[in-house]
Amino acid sequence: MIMDIQAEKLYVIEQVARLKDADVIQQLKRILEGTSEHRVVGYDTEGRVMAEVDLVEQAKASNLAIEKGKTKTISEIRSNIKKW
Repeated sequence: MIMDIQAEKLYVIEQVARLKDADVIQQLKRILEGTSEHRVVGYDTEGRVMAEVDLVEQAKASNLAIEKGKTKTISEIRSNIKKW
């Protein structure tokens, strides 16, 4: 499929100009900046882009929670799931 790159760019510009969600704008900036720490490495449970820096931050928070003993056993998790 051959696409008109200029038309695609204009479409993207129009859509970005209509955005009102600051989080989406920040995600776009991260994608466009393309630095290694802002490189997209995945998506969160709601489908939002996760940059490397976000993933590292989340991992550090998880490690801190573990150090503080804020963990649950697999039995506790299974019990919670049954209540959903």
